[in-house]
Amino acid sequence: MQDTESPDTASPDTASPDTPSPVTVSLVNDYELVAAGLAAMLRPYRDRVRVVSATPDGQPAEAADVVLFDTFGGRRHALAKAAELLRDGDVRHVVLYTWDASADFLSSAQDAGISGVILKSSPADRLVSSIERIVAGERIGLGHVTRTPRTEQHEELSTREREVLALLALGYTNRQIANELYLSVDTVKSHMRRLYSKLGVTNRTQAALRADRYQIHPPLSRVS
Repeated sequence: MQDTESPDTASPDTASPDTPSPVTVSLVNDYELVAAGLAAMLRPYRDRVRVVSATPDGQPAEAADVVLFDTFGGRRHALAKAAELLRDGDVRHVVLYTWDASADFLSSAQDAGISGVILKSSPADRLVSSIERIVAGERIGLGHVTRTPRTEQHEELSTREREVLALLALGYTNRQIANELYLSVDTVKSHMRRLYSKLGVTNRTQAALRADRYQIHPPLSRVS
């Protein structure tokens, strides 16, 4: 009896030998809620991106093709950690995932050897595609100033205000916050005024105590 099944027909449970392995990505951010949110966003793309574990202090726990740093809560802090990983040869590609990127920030990223800077306004499929292109040898998002349009006015606190609050809870001064986030001191003061108003507080101590409400209390890795 003639076999009617085509010899090229693969069993549905058998992967094609030509199917590329997923890119392995280690997600790094000191705030557990931020890293968990990023992992959830990438989960539908697990055939293309496999998330590997990180240590409790935000360091990659195993080898990965890419270390993806969410810069929430500190741009200079993320750059310093990324530069250390690259300098020690622990990883080949570091990608920064951020809401905006000033010229100074991009210059610092280039100096540190960062492979890509990707805006959080990019949809998940574009983030995945960018990671794949970076692993293939491209450098992405380092050549020009980028900024995400503000789309979060409906939230109680904007992303920038949450970042300021996170650093405030760490005991940072306005000047230290400005330096960390690549902002001017006057801009930080403006954010502080709006933050106080939204939180219904009148001083830094009262504001810092509200960080728990937003699950951005100081992580152990950032407490000296």
